[in-house]
Amino acid sequence: MTRMDTKQRIHEQVTSHPVVLFMKGTPEAPQCGFSMRVVNVLESYGVEYGALDVLPALQPLREVTAEISDWQTFPQLYVNGELVGGADIVEEMDESGELATLLGVEQPERPAMSAKQELQADPQQSPPIQIQR
Repeated sequence: MTRMDTKQRIHEQVTSHPVVLFMKGTPEAPQCGFSMRVVNVLESYGVEYGALDVLPALQPLREVTAEISDWQTFPQLYVNGELVGGADIVEEMDESGELATLLGVEQPERPAMSAKQELQADPQQSPPIQIQR
């Protein structure tokens, strides 16, 4: 397949499906943690989405998606033909409610996290030091 064929197929995929995820692996068997994070977010909304495994043609797809959206890393979520972003952006939009609005669905209910869970969820934040006496 030529570069132009690949570019055309990607364009067809992102414009013919409302929600498309280019990911490593499949939703049933993600092959990287970032792809799994985006799948988990999408699954929480219950929306239908197309998923394409990029691993069989990773480098050519990176080159072509860089031309289309100026984004070379995967996963990449597209909604209504436009790049939304990767795992971090999708999770931020999920937390703020922007993703629900973009998808045209209700924000899913999520249980509140405890202070300990919040610390564990933020890899930038170290847990408090425990001093044994």
